[in-house]
Amino acid sequence: MIFGRGTRLNIEAKLEVEPDYYKLVGGETTACLATGFTRQNGTSNHTLFKDKTAAVRIENDKVYNQVVVLPTGNNGDECETESKDSSCEDSIKPDPKVNFVSVTVLCLRLLFIKTVVFNVLMTFRLWISQ
Repeated sequence: MIFGRGTRLNIEAKLEVEPDYYKLVGGETTACLATGFTRQNGTSNHTLFKDKTAAVRIENDKVYNQVVVLPTGNNGDECETESKDSSCEDSIKPDPKVNFVSVTVLCLRLLFIKTVVFNVLMTFRLWISQ
């Protein structure tokens, strides 16, 4: 929020979370992504992010994200060195209850389609016989 000239109010969470850094490569372009931090200036101590871009927060989200496109010739080694966890793992595990409900819904849909087709065939048979 900005109140008049020069007065700026930043409301930040009490919980302080440090950013996670990821190197993004696409063709000839290399970028460094800092994500999941709670302070707007959470990347100020990182050399790649000094005076480059501002940290942004998606509406109704609690964390900031920031990305910087690296100049050509910089392969982004500094980006990965400060990362706590460089592995991205799938944290979604299959749930037996969800699988059971999905199969049940599929069976009910098939039963409904079978009923509709049977009724249509019986209606045509009745029309033909008259």
